[in-house]
Amino acid sequence: MSRLGVLLALVLVWVGGLASGGAPRPPFSELQFFFASAAGLPGEIRGLTVRCECGAITAVDEWTAYTSAHGRIQSFCFHPTDSKLYFVRPGSGKIWVVHFTPSGPLSEWVIYEHPWPVQDLAFHTGPDGKMHLYFSELSSAGHGRILRLEDDGSVTTVEEIQSSDREFYWGGFFAFGPDGALYLSSGERLAGRLFRWRKEGPEEVCRIEGDRIGGFVFLGPHTILYANLDGVISRLELASGRRTPIYRSRGRFCISDLALMPTWPLPEPSF
Repeated sequence: MSRLGVLLALVLVWVGGLASGGAPRPPFSELQFFFASAAGLPGEIRGLTVRCECGAITAVDEWTAYTSAHGRIQSFCFHPTDSKLYFVRPGSGKIWVVHFTPSGPLSEWVIYEHPWPVQDLAFHTGPDGKMHLYFSELSSAGHGRILRLEDDGSVTTVEEIQSSDREFYWGGFFAFGPDGALYLSSGERLAGRLFRWRKEGPEEVCRIEGDRIGGFVFLGPHTILYANLDGVISRLELASGRRTPIYRSRGRFCISDLALMPTWPLPEPSF
């Protein structure tokens, strides 16, 4: 098995433990994921391998998974089965695609241009049973929509999101949970809050005083990995609100979004 295959196997063991309600078990565990910095030039997606032993982080390996010489990268996602990376730039409505081949990434191109800036991206199975790209827009502070990109290039509004400063604020970041529900984060606002979106409106799932929740992904039904829009990535247990910092950028990056390893193989990292 290649080194990347071993890493992926260890990631699945780590995530599987979380999904079953367990924690990373000694003597060794490992998590591999990627992040983007909306402030970085050139635009980069960085890879991280975090190793833990007896519950403590013992090593962090970091590398560049993709570089865009044409601008910053704010949010991104991987196609679940096709070897493609999708991303958006700050303040832009263009959704870019990069196809990864065995010999490396091909030139990036625009698959869709939205009239409003796109904030976040995620893949999810639509009502037709097919995998679709979903994205978010913010027309004003805390107000916006979740949309679905259809096969014919058109878009469908899935949800209209209206924030209220006192009870609910949405920062434009979203994800679909293991339960299939839509989840929203409060973005740049303090305290950091995570909401489950229901027909009746938002339901607060977790609140973190003194920190922000920007881009996030689910590690299991009750655990997320999130970026605080500064330089820290943390793991958050939703039931208890327990937060564990996983990575600190030491001021080099303003981290806006993150994603787990895709099911298809990226080029092997060179540490």
